[in-house]
Amino acid sequence: MLSKFGNEVLLHGPDALLPQNLNNEWLDILQKMAGDFLDASYDLKDCKKPEDVADLILSICVSEILRFQHVDKTDISIEAMLENITIYSVSLLIEAVERESNIGIEQPTLEDILSWDRIMRMRGTNPKFVEALEKACILIIPEQASSKE
Repeated sequence: MLSKFGNEVLLHGPDALLPQNLNNEWLDILQKMAGDFLDASYDLKDCKKPEDVADLILSICVSEILRFQHVDKTDISIEAMLENITIYSVSLLIEAVERESNIGIEQPTLEDILSWDRIMRMRGTNPKFVEALEKACILIIPEQASSKE
């Protein structure tokens, strides 16, 4: 599957990794990987950060986007990589919902695809989605983080 992904998506550059640019087949595959990663990494009863690296293809997607964003900086901590994979996973899920229901989301760019700020801006149009991310401890607002420590 990795070689097929490379040939059908990666060869087209980092823009091809944006969720809105994936064809339905690849969005479905990546959405399943993202869902599995989020299910394995987050627990409604215990707010914790992911400890395991996600599927190789998700990791490659995030690495390619980071390479585009930070051409001169290639080192990233495991914690930062897992956070970026979480944001990318949420973005994939958002795109899948958008295709099903046309909720009118802001499309990510290569510059902001790995930003919580972009997802936080959804609070104005889709507050229940952002609240669900907070409840699942996927999105932790800074004031929430300090109160959990």
